[in-house]
Formats: sequence, C-alpha cells, structure tokens
Amino acid sequence: MRKLYLVMVLVIFLQACSALPFEGGLFPAADTPGPTSTATITFTPTITQTPTRTPTITPSATIVRIPTQDPNLPTSTFAPIPIFIGKDTVTPIVPSTPVRPGPGFLSMTISESKIFWGACQPNSTKIVVQVEDPEEVFSVVIFVQVKSAKEEDYTPWTTGDAMHDHRDGTFSYNLRANHIYGRNQYLRSWVFLQMVATNKDGEEVGRSLIFRDLIALSPCM
Repeated sequence: MRKLYLVMVLVIFLQACSALPFEGGLFPAADTPGPTSTATITFTPTITQTPTRTPTITPSATIVRIPTQDPNLPTSTFAPIPIFIGKDTVTPIVPSTPVRPGPGFLSMTISESKIFWGACQPNSTKIVVQVEDPEEVFSVVIFVQVKSAKEEDYTPWTTGDAMHDHRDGTFSYNLRANHIYGRNQYLRSWVFLQMVATNKDGEEVGRSLIFRDLIALSPCM
C-alpha cells in the first residue's frame, strides 16, 4: 500500500514537471521539432559607376590659301609698267607718221587699227619695229594686254612672244585677234603693246613705250 502511494506521488511529480515553464515558454514535448536556422542575408555590394573621360576636341588646322603669282605676267626683266589713262576714245588713234617708240627703237607701225575676233575680217594686224642698233639687238619680245573700253579694267600681261627677225634691223609680229589672251573678257576693248629688245646674253638693251589706243578689239557680230 505504501509502495503504491509512492508510485502515485512519483507519477504526479513527473506530470507536474512536464508542465513547468522554461525560458522562452514551456518545455517542448519530445516529438516537437526544434527551431530552424535563421536564413543569412547576403548584401550585394553597390557598384559605383566610374566617370568616363570627356573626349577632348582638338581643333583642326585652318588652311590658308596663299594666292600664287599669275603665270601670264611677264618676268621682272621684261615686265611692262601699266599706265592708267583717264578716258578712252572709241575711234583708234592712228599716227600719220611712225611713232618714236622709246629707247632702243626707231619706229613702230601697225597694219590694222581695228581687228575682230571670230570669223570677221580683219582679224589680225602686223606690227613692225625698227631697232637703233641691229648689231647689238639679238631678240625683240612683244607683250600684249587687253583693256576694257568702258572702264579701268585690264587683263594680265602675256608672258611675251618673240618677234620675227628680218636681219635688217626690223622685227615683225602678226597679232591675231583669235589668239589674244582675254579677247572675250570685254565687248569692246583696246590692245596694249610693249616691246623689249635684248642682246645675246639676254640683257635688256631697249624698251619701248606702252602703246595704247592704237588697236581696237571687238567680237564679230
């Protein structure tokens, strides 16, 4: 009887212990699953954007075009000096006697005072000069320039053409209207002329005046 009493007390004691609280709650039953592990939060590093380099604009070099010398201009040895006149007349002035053309020359004559470029006649004029010293003069070069009959506008001087030597102190040149440089620049124009004489060494021994208002130039209408 006493043993039965002890067994009942032990059973009551065990039941009472199973109901005692513990830190965080009652003691769990034997078949109660334990707490699961807490998930670990992985922090993703923030990607800092690297500033890109601003491209530098390099200015390109400025091309400066320097005008070149006109190849149609005479050389410095034979370069005629253009003289501007105040007013032109429409009727060419033809001297009654040969003109004293300047140092180194005795005379200068022309066959036609008005020529036309195109199909009309006359379209050429013959220029003849006589030099002072035929023994010294080896060559005579003629330069041509065209001037507007309406305004002070000129074409460049030509580079020069050799005149034909007749071996008697005279030199001639057939000026053809269709071959004159700048003939079509103006409706009505004048042809300017200048002659330069040289010796065998190419040295200048004579230079004529600039002849103007002697040859009128027009297109064939």
